[in-house]
Amino acid sequence: MISSLDYRIYKAIQQDKKLTEIYLGYQELDWYYSKARYSATCTEAIEFTLFDKTICGLLQVEEHLSLEDIGGILGFNVIDNPSEKKYKDNAEYEILKEALQSLQEYEMIEGGDIDFSYCTLTTVGKEYVEKGKKFKIHEDKEFDLFFDYTSEQHDKAKENFEFIKGERAVNNENVFDYENEEFLKSFAEKQIPEIYNPEKLNSFKDTVCLNKAHYKTILYRIYLLDISTGKYRVLIFEETSNKINDFFSDYIRTNNNLIDFNSFVATEFKIERYDNVENKLIENLIDFQDKIDLASEDENPENVLSVVNEYYNNSEYIEQVKFFNEIGKFIEISGQEIWLLLNNIAENEITIIKELIDNNTDKFFFVYLENAEITQQFYNEINESTKKYKNVYILLMDDVAEFNVIFKNKNNIWNVFKKINSNISISIDGQLNQIEEVFIHRNITDIDLEENYLTEYRSSFAKEYVPIIDKNIKEYFDTLNLEKETNKKIVEEIRNVDKRLSSFKELGNSQNYFKKLESQKQEYIGTILHNRKEKIDAVIEKISKKFVEKDNLTIDFVEKSESQLSREKDKCLEEEHKLFLDLETKLKIAKKDIEIASKRKSIIIDTNILLEEPRIIEIIGQYQTIVFSGKVIDELDNLKMKPALKDKAQSAIRSIHKHQQDKNIRFNTSKLENLPSDFNKKSPDNIILSVALQYLKRNPILLTNDKGMNIKAKTLEIPAKTINELKAILDLSKVAFLKKTNKNSNRNKKRK
Repeated sequence: MISSLDYRIYKAIQQDKKLTEIYLGYQELDWYYSKARYSATCTEAIEFTLFDKTICGLLQVEEHLSLEDIGGILGFNVIDNPSEKKYKDNAEYEILKEALQSLQEYEMIEGGDIDFSYCTLTTVGKEYVEKGKKFKIHEDKEFDLFFDYTSEQHDKAKENFEFIKGERAVNNENVFDYENEEFLKSFAEKQIPEIYNPEKLNSFKDTVCLNKAHYKTILYRIYLLDISTGKYRVLIFEETSNKINDFFSDYIRTNNNLIDFNSFVATEFKIERYDNVENKLIENLIDFQDKIDLASEDENPENVLSVVNEYYNNSEYIEQVKFFNEIGKFIEISGQEIWLLLNNIAENEITIIKELIDNNTDKFFFVYLENAEITQQFYNEINESTKKYKNVYILLMDDVAEFNVIFKNKNNIWNVFKKINSNISISIDGQLNQIEEVFIHRNITDIDLEENYLTEYRSSFAKEYVPIIDKNIKEYFDTLNLEKETNKKIVEEIRNVDKRLSSFKELGNSQNYFKKLESQKQEYIGTILHNRKEKIDAVIEKISKKFVEKDNLTIDFVEKSESQLSREKDKCLEEEHKLFLDLETKLKIAKKDIEIASKRKSIIIDTNILLEEPRIIEIIGQYQTIVFSGKVIDELDNLKMKPALKDKAQSAIRSIHKHQQDKNIRFNTSKLENLPSDFNKKSPDNIILSVALQYLKRNPILLTNDKGMNIKAKTLEIPAKTINELKAILDLSKVAFLKKTNKNSNRNKKRK
């Protein structure tokens, strides 16, 4: 069983570890250290300020100077004598006096009195001037020092042990002279540079050891074995930081007495001597490591990543601890189902699996567990939390014979990760050894896993879970009051009520059950949708009534209606959106008509309109552009010969002739090249449409009663209207015109 510590160690070494290196395990290593508390007289060196240097320099030249003398030399106004036109600057006086007081506090000068009428350097001051620093004395200052008993490299002891977890150990008081100042100063600069630093002249003396405590910390010797060379490597893992500690690792590598590899192999690794075993798995691993080394030489991270991904997809060998630490990377390439057959599983592995499940809610996990204390707790937790773990199925068994992880990847190839008895040979000290257990990965293409494994497994789970979940479904259905239920959320709940059973739907003996359940779901959903439709229709009718009864439609009114309709639509299910389509279309057309009405229009008139209403020019009026195509005039001329239409055609021709000189009348010939390639160029309707296309940028309306022509116009993005629809738009135009006129009139009044 792999411990939690194994996983933390593996996480710490995985960036440095080669693929060909096997993590064999760890051994504890006791490391001893002490922490002592001291009191001493400490001398702190402080750099001279500019005033310090200047004043001391003057007192080296002149043995005695007063504050006034120093101020006069520096050009400060520190004397008040109006008769000599000298005026005291209080700020300059205070600055100079503070500088002298500071030197006096450091015992560097004597001032004679409080006004510094007689300043001279003291013996200490002359010494400090020589050193270029002044010194502050701290009596009875306390500090800590650390001692490393195992390595005796005390200069590194503080950084190694200050924050490490240790336990009290046997008193090693006689090992070191804790009050030998020369000994303490040999490493104090590394541990307490702020107190002892010869270069900066910081020091201590009269040292007294106040107390000391002795500790032992447990470090872990990690053994890595390179199966390609048979050489082992030892690292030290420190548990407090959960990191490899380079200092400890480097130290033990130079002290063989701290490495006990042979004992470890004999007691922990449990390898057996043997001969003549094939090493195909080793060759596969060496091949991937060679590819990574080659990609690393190019200094191209993308190439290295590509090889690493290839390793995760195709490697035959993987350590079990690596698999669990990086299981998410393997599951990334999986399809919807992951099967875990787990025996001898540890608590930390359960934690890893739970995190994996939480991060992959779109996949289904089928977990076989041995009926042990840890797994029983996991089983209870998952099954009591069905809302969170709807995608997880756990089956407890008295015995799980083998450790397997099975899934189909996105390329539809089965992957099996399996713990097996090993036949990997490793040369250690010139002798072959065999690892008892390894974790291997196989891409299975030569057997039908669906039939041989998963049908049997899935049936086991179905037998366990279908009755439980079916009971929950029935209890849920019994709580529904279908006669009054209109909640949108309930529909989604009913649709997903059997989601946890979706993996079992393809089982042959369960199809009738799911067919019946689906029929029941649709019946319930249909009843709720019917109840909802009555409410939705009432809301739509209310909005529609306001729209129909509105006398003068405006863009603002239509947009508010659209917004209200959209809000109601958002409250509905997707299949209910079709109920809004009719009113949405009417609002859209109304909005377009208002936009058209607000501008001058180019109205292209079809022949059938002139026959229905020969006075159409007078109806439209002079404020719109009226367009006649040559084809319309030609058709009217031909229709004069037909007795049934003779009078209407002649009346239309007379009206056109009467108004042909009006400024708003246009006559255009066709431009057939404007038509799409799939339009018949000889069709009279299409010839008229080619004229309408010439007015695309001038707000065109095709006036026609021909439904086929109406459809074709819309495909060309030309609005098509009947006479009644046009009259409604012209009425809107009059409203817009009056509003504009009133607005301009109000502006003119304001100007006056």
